[in-house]
Amino acid sequence: MGKKLLISDLIDEAKCYEQLRALKWKNGIECLECGSLDVRKNGHDKGMEYRQRYVCKNCNKSFTDISDTVIASNHVPIQKWMICWLLKENMSNKEMAKALALPADVVADMRSELDRGIVKSNYIDNWDW
Repeated sequence: MGKKLLISDLIDEAKCYEQLRALKWKNGIECLECGSLDVRKNGHDKGMEYRQRYVCKNCNKSFTDISDTVIASNHVPIQKWMICWLLKENMSNKEMAKALALPADVVADMRSELDRGIVKSNYIDNWDW
């Protein structure tokens, strides 16, 4: 019998980061410290090919795509966060935990965080894929 396919195997990491950027910064990438739009790309997080790093040209603050999000405080991959967000109204914690191959208490914590908003400073209630 082959490896069981999980929902998380079906989500593209690069697209998850693109979607997060689009939701987080609707008017362009904005410095989390001073609000400046004068920001430049600054490589990627080590081992995270699609997680972009930035530096503000105004205040020199450094940040990433997941800075100021609930994803930043957790080691669960972004794909699993996206799946949890998309299915949180349609699945129980137990079902979600099984689908994501995560402990039920981790899923419960994720859902609780997502209910408060994925972007801490700007509540997003619709991913609009």
